[in-house]
Amino acid sequence: MANYVENNLRKDEHVVVRAKISWLTLVMPVIWCILVWVGYVMLVSKLGGVDKSGSASGEQMKSEVKMILLVAALLLSFIPLIKQLLINVTTHLAITNKRIVGKVGVLKVDAIDFPINKIDNVSYQGSFFGNIFKYYTVKVQSTSAKPREIKAIANAAEFKNAVTDAIDTYAEEARKAQAAEIAAAMGNRPQM
Repeated sequence: MANYVENNLRKDEHVVVRAKISWLTLVMPVIWCILVWVGYVMLVSKLGGVDKSGSASGEQMKSEVKMILLVAALLLSFIPLIKQLLINVTTHLAITNKRIVGKVGVLKVDAIDFPINKIDNVSYQGSFFGNIFKYYTVKVQSTSAKPREIKAIANAAEFKNAVTDAIDTYAEEARKAQAAEIAAAMGNRPQM
């Protein structure tokens, strides 16, 4: 199955470097999930020993409280994990010989398309956990669009260097084309 980048390549365009999404971004949501479930088990075990009367209404109330706690634990633990998993699965980013192209998202899609000659700067930064687990946020600034940030990139330095090289290559090809046009114009000029 081709992803967004392959489906949106233009004529004479090829991928130079593809951004690698780090699955280590799931470490903190998994730890959070474990902590929430440990807290849930501790709360439920404390609820089990509170009412010694054994009345039907007391048991029904405890089961309702346990159900509410279960739903809260499910929401608190799995929403961050699912959110990060969706970000990782739906992030596609690449530098081609002509542009930076990619997208993030499923329901709310953020498409990225920056021509090489319009890119001003590419930088990356890491959060505390990003620096530990080696995943970064890549920021692309352009003259033609608002800056974009793409999270969870494992090969941010390689990606930044590939963009810089593509900009240099594009500029060199533009200079050569301009020199060829000038030479052609000079060759067609009448001699005096």
